Amino acid sequence: MKLITAEEHISMPYANEAINQYLSTQPADPKALQEFGRSFAEGLVAYAVTPEEMQNIDDKRIQYMDQNGIDMQILSYGDASTNPDMLPAEQSIPLTQKINNDIAAAVKRHPDRYLGFATLPISDPEAAAQELKRAVTELGLKGALILGTAKGNQFLDAPKFMPIFEMATQLDVPLYIHPSMPSETIRQNYYSGMDPIGFNAIMATPGWGWHMEAGLHVTRLILSGLFDKLPNLKLISGHWGEFVPYFLERLDEATTPVVGNPLAHPVSYYYKKNVYITPSGMYTWPQMQLVLTEMGTDHVLWAQDYPYVKGNARDFLDNTNIAAVDKEKIAHGNIEKLLKLK
Repeated sequence: MKLITAEEHISMPYANEAINQYLSTQPADPKALQEFGRSFAEGLVAYAVTPEEMQNIDDKRIQYMDQNGIDMQILSYGDASTNPDMLPAEQSIPLTQKINNDIAAAVKRHPDRYLGFATLPISDPEAAAQELKRAVTELGLKGALILGTAKGNQFLDAPKFMPIFEMATQLDVPLYIHPSMPSETIRQNYYSGMDPIGFNAIMATPGWGWHMEAGLHVTRLILSGLFDKLPNLKLISGHWGEFVPYFLERLDEATTPVVGNPLAHPVSYYYKKNVYITPSGMYTWPQMQLVLTEMGTDHVLWAQDYPYVKGNARDFLDNTNIAAVDKEKIAHGNIEKLLKLK
């Protein structure tokens, strides 16, 4: 069974250096910054990665894929702690262009092993739309992965971001809505004061917080009427849908009777029609079973979230108690159809 994994991250040393250099020039409380660093060092031990794992796109990554049952990875720039969108537009635009050029170059070197999603300077929506167009039409990338909210606190349901979604619809490519670093306000209000200190960082990010925010992001896009305006737009949501599939009935019950609700359909209608879900390496049957019940097999893709999650990407799917035809869809058929690979 062919296996394509759709959320596989890389980073580039020049991008990390540029972003960290910019952040070092911004005002910050030294004590708070020290606590923040310690919290992450002691909290994210389960998802620790080395620079080599993130940056080696050739021999060692392909060797890993061979050893763990992966035929193809869809590469994306995915170092959430060094998001290019943290930079001013005059820096983030050329930086995202260089990153996308390098992703495309890796795909060109290994066309039978890699596909690519672009990264975008989403804080400049017009530039982001044009970069998406360039990445797809000139570089051959298959869509884009968006690292969280713009500047850490702007959800993309604001009208100014519409050019990004219009371009994705025009090109008929998906946008992967990925979590990113919560804002300082959110971290202080919701994810501080826990003991040991590492709980603060892990609960702000992969333990809880960024999944809630990414799920809210997709839900806000639905509530904004985006899919009534662009009914063919397609989103991808990782980590079994970032909590949303477990609340679809509740969302319908709660939002449908809201006074002035402009939506033509309930929230679940758009979610099941326009959103595709991956596990992002959360290989757990209860979550998968619920997602399959809510979404059906046609809207489930496979993903490992490498290198943050490692191990055999095939075993869990092989051993799930679903029909062989559905395993084929989830392993490669659905993503091939979504990205028009055949």
